[in-house]
Amino acid sequence: MHYNYVQMISRRLLRIKVLKELYGYVTGEKNSLPAAEKELKLSINKTHEQYKYLFCFIPLLQEYAQNKIEIGRQKFLPTDEEKNPNMKFINNKFIKQIAENRDLQNFSARNSAILADATVVVGKMYNNIIGKDYFAEYMTHPETSFKQDRKLIVDILSNEFEDFEDLYSLLEEQSIYWTDEPEFVVSNIIKTVGSIKENKPFSLMPLYKNTDDEIFAERLLKHAVVNYDKYNILIDEHTPNWDVERIALMDILILIIATSEFIEFADIPVKVTLDEYIDLARFYSTSSSCVFVNGVLDKIVDYLEKNNMLRKLGKGLA
Repeated sequence: MHYNYVQMISRRLLRIKVLKELYGYVTGEKNSLPAAEKELKLSINKTHEQYKYLFCFIPLLQEYAQNKIEIGRQKFLPTDEEKNPNMKFINNKFIKQIAENRDLQNFSARNSAILADATVVVGKMYNNIIGKDYFAEYMTHPETSFKQDRKLIVDILSNEFEDFEDLYSLLEEQSIYWTDEPEFVVSNIIKTVGSIKENKPFSLMPLYKNTDDEIFAERLLKHAVVNYDKYNILIDEHTPNWDVERIALMDILILIIATSEFIEFADIPVKVTLDEYIDLARFYSTSSSCVFVNGVLDKIVDYLEKNNMLRKLGKGLA
């Protein structure tokens, strides 16, 4: 069996999920650490579930096209095109190989109801696809190959799944956890598609790369919650020209999680932590947050080093 060893959930995405759960805990949406931990685990698993759900759209598109052809053939006065339809998409070998994946078959069997709910959106997506130049080029190309069949699926994923409002509305209806990450999920489906070899069974991306990643988010959230008040005071001490109550809450949360990572994870280099959380501040807080977070984290790193609280081992020494 061909395995794709790239994990579904990256450390970056885990940090984002921890940030969201800490926000929920601090604002009272999650009233206890166990509740926040449970929500974090559910959120992570839902990302993998969405990956499988959207993967199933590929054979669903082929199934919709097949049904449309059968309806055309059964008309009382079918057109010549309906009598003799172009079957290239129906015979796409790559899609058939996806449909034979055991994990996707099991997912489809367990989630037949929510996949049935997707029929209207699948139809709208297919009607968009058949009007595109890349699809017309595929359908009229005289040659047929596995590589060409796979390229069509990459084109569909790249052009139709992102920014498709009907799909986003459907994801929102199915799960509140599926609204923030469709672009990330689709990019991982494309990576998986690129790894599939002709006539060889393939595996879906695993949720985690290893057990360290599996416990990373849980440890990070727990450490941040348990030490929240202590690290809040530390932030206050290193922002003398700021009233801590006037600092954006998201900035404080990012600083607290970064401090937790500095202390709790000896194997993660300081520079990696700095780069990750400065970047998160750029995307999840105010326009000036990355500069502010960068300055405060530099001071906190100096403090931790001087007080022998920053112990790095192995890869963390890099």
